[in-house]
Amino acid sequence: MSKNIIWIIVLVLALIGFIFFLGIDKEPTDPQKIAEDWIINNSPTYKFDGQNLTFLSVEEDKMYFAFESTSAGYGDRTGEMSATVMTPHIIEVIIEDGQVVSAITDGRYNEITNEIIGAVFEDKEVSVYFLNVEDQQEELVEVKRIIPHEPGVSYPFSALTQLLNGPTQEESENGIFSMINPGTVVYDITLEGKTAYVDFNEKLQEGIAGSATVSAIRDQIERTLLQFDYIDEVVISINGDSEEILQP
Repeated sequence: MSKNIIWIIVLVLALIGFIFFLGIDKEPTDPQKIAEDWIINNSPTYKFDGQNLTFLSVEEDKMYFAFESTSAGYGDRTGEMSATVMTPHIIEVIIEDGQVVSAITDGRYNEITNEIIGAVFEDKEVSVYFLNVEDQQEELVEVKRIIPHEPGVSYPFSALTQLLNGPTQEESENGIFSMINPGTVVYDITLEGKTAYVDFNEKLQEGIAGSATVSAIRDQIERTLLQFDYIDEVVISINGDSEEILQP
């Protein structure tokens, strides 16, 4: 075999190797892409029934994503009794050297070790918004509530529940009141990006008339939800219908 043929074979083999190298799938280097891929493929909670994964923000070395589960709880719930309810989640991801080293959902579930984080089962202070009359004008009043952690229940859902419970007796005696009908129930909160879609029962709108009343009810709900930095818009519905809801 001549030297020319040998060199041709070497060059062909080198070219084939180069083409093969170019065709190899590379590991993603973008931190957001790494985090998204990890959540989709490795997070037990997301893999079980997660959907609508949405990037929210970066704070220092932490990335935050929102997603929804079709049932309450965390991790692989196969065979477990779990409430069937759309449940919003926030997952915090930390990446070092291209690897996910921490993934915590709702501050309470470690997606890597599949463990509930006992230390975060602390009560949380949130704001709810009622009304008071100042100088013959109705004004929103911020009051504080302490909400306990409940597995699978988000802070926005708990805050709204506190709002619907109405003022305490002491608050009522001090002139604080709510325009929201007693018996109103929040069925569901879902997140799409930074928009919260909130569904109530028909009691929310029962007997409601007048632009001032409608505006007050909307303000109470929206201000209670907008305190969470991952929500900047609220869409209200009743039994899934958002058309002509709370119209004067």
